[in-house]
Amino acid sequence: MSKSAIKDSIQSDQIKYLKEGNKEDSSTLRFALSFINKEEKDKNIVLNDSEVIKVLKSMIKRNKDSYDQFMNASRQELADKEKKEMDLLSTYLPEVLGEVETEELVKKIITELGITSIKEMGKAMGMIKNNHGDTVDMSLVSSFIKKLLS
Repeated sequence: MSKSAIKDSIQSDQIKYLKEGNKEDSSTLRFALSFINKEEKDKNIVLNDSEVIKVLKSMIKRNKDSYDQFMNASRQELADKEKKEMDLLSTYLPEVLGEVETEELVKKIITELGITSIKEMGKAMGMIKNNHGDTVDMSLVSSFIKKLLS
């Protein structure tokens, strides 16, 4: 059994979809598992949930790039397929904090670390990424830090 509950969930859902005859979703999850397994083999470790989340986020980013290209090329059927895959993979990610919660977290970290200047932005970004990286949108964090320190 793996160290990742998310990976276990993906594996069981992939089998469930296969048994139900849902080939599209089963194929998407099989593809995700192949990326996870490749990452494990490359690093010679068993990924934990946080590392599986990073793999899923990179896959979703790849789908988003394809989705944008298909939309720009007026290829709606291919864009819809990418969107469906993104939506399915996103269900395995933890809930991301909203704007209000993210801003409160940023204010708290800035206060805790005693940061007073934008030059120290890296300290706050590092602390938030290490402790809350799976549950926050880092681009939103960056914009709040810039807003609060400028």
